[in-house]
Amino acid sequence: MRLLTLTSSALSLLLLGGCGDFEMPKLPSLKKEEPAPLPEQTGPQVPLDATGGALDVPEQTVEVPAEEEVAPETVFTGTEQVIASLGDPAVPGLWMETSLVSSPQKARLRSANGSEVVVTLKPSPTGGSARVSIAAMRALGVPLTELVELQVRPAS
Repeated sequence: MRLLTLTSSALSLLLLGGCGDFEMPKLPSLKKEEPAPLPEQTGPQVPLDATGGALDVPEQTVEVPAEEEVAPETVFTGTEQVIASLGDPAVPGLWMETSLVSSPQKARLRSANGSEVVVTLKPSPTGGSARVSIAAMRALGVPLTELVELQVRPAS
């Protein structure tokens, strides 16, 4: 077995020795080419159409908006019964999105089991049903996966 290994090793060396005249092909250079510099631009820029001709561009006018009308804020002062679902669980805090208000304000929520929690009422971006934070639903002891009836009252 050793003789066979030695013989095959010697034969391999002889074959490799005969390859002395073989040259490796030269690989192209991997240097990064610098982009050509942009020509310096002088004078006003004129937009061109698809054929390379100048476009007629009307002068732009800037409209100054008239005094904006501000919608009156809806302030929640009464007592309401709402059906609410779980809001975005990624948003922290004690809050409820509702169409009852147009700006954030404090309110007290009461569940059917008698639990209460003070939350921030936020205007609902969709105007649909009320959505309550996961922290508020846990504080009220209501199921997270169900629609719940809540009483909304001012926080004071």
